[in-house]
Amino acid sequence: MSGSGVTKHRTGGDVFPATQLSWIDQRLEQGEQGRSDVNRHIMELYRFPLSVYYLGTRDRWLGDVDEVINGFFADRLARVSFLGDWRSSGLKLRQWLINAFCFYLREIKRARRRDAHEDVGQAEDMTVVPALAKQFDKALVAAMVRKAMSAAQTDCEGAGLAAHWQVFVLHFCHGRPYHQFAQDMGVDAARAVVMARTAKKKFQVAIRDIIAREGQGDVDGEIQSLLESA
Repeated sequence: MSGSGVTKHRTGGDVFPATQLSWIDQRLEQGEQGRSDVNRHIMELYRFPLSVYYLGTRDRWLGDVDEVINGFFADRLARVSFLGDWRSSGLKLRQWLINAFCFYLREIKRARRRDAHEDVGQAEDMTVVPALAKQFDKALVAAMVRKAMSAAQTDCEGAGLAAHWQVFVLHFCHGRPYHQFAQDMGVDAARAVVMARTAKKKFQVAIRDIIAREGQGDVDGEIQSLLESA
């Protein structure tokens, strides 16, 4: 898992076992609490990618990045129809959010100009900038990996496999050969390989679960798409 932390992951079914693909739908059926869960997930996962996109635009003068991103989430996620409209659109969630964010930036700009009594004229073209969308996708992959790492670590520690997680991090994240650290952990290199494999499977399940939450039926295809973007 050197570099981005995901480049060594294959996308075959033997690596990523099947998981539930309708997490968002399930939560939305649970009313306000379910909507809160979905909104929290979106804010946690997409705050960093949207910040990267915003800071790359010519409109970053509109305000502090945290202020703008918080305003976007507060405005859009408060709308009961927002996620339903996404479902009807057929777009991937990340595409829906970045499009909505561009519209939000245009709304802020027009409001500022009205307050300054400037002629707003025709609506500005605020379509997604392809180069920035690429940076957004890279940031999203990083955010997904961080979230999956946290979930997998918690899972390992809860199962009494804290040492397994440590071996996984040392080998896959820091690139250290097993023989360099196995003895210090009281195991041989062969045992360290098995320990790392156990933790790696938990990470793979976690990253797949996060991607499945985006509502895409073809999770393996979505994994490949994100890896190519990164």
